[in-house]
Amino acid sequence: MKPVLIVVEDDLSVLRALRRLMLSAGFRVMAFDRPRAVLDSELPKSDACLVVDVHLPEMNGVQLCETLVATGCQLPVIMITGHIDPATRELVHRAKAVAVLFKPFTRASLLEAIAAALAAGKHA
Repeated sequence: MKPVLIVVEDDLSVLRALRRLMLSAGFRVMAFDRPRAVLDSELPKSDACLVVDVHLPEMNGVQLCETLVATGCQLPVIMITGHIDPATRELVHRAKAVAVLFKPFTRASLLEAIAAALAAGKHA
């Protein structure tokens, strides 16, 4: 079965673009525009990774990841952000992400990060 990418991005045009890109790359995709929707969903336990925007409504992406970890989720995380300010860098550091991509990033860099995250998830 194909790996699952759980994408959390509040900008709907970016979310749609990421979803299309990942589907065309052969992944199954679960796309969310709000952290609450992720927390209310049944997420896969393995063979999956999270692609999470740092700046989200309701809670930031790092808080979302920390909440998921507290509920037993051990999926690897790729953080994405359009901000490179010190506060964002501190948040990203807290996330213990496999990779951090700064928008706009390339398809190749995203696929490389996903491959690393899925490999890390197999060894978790």
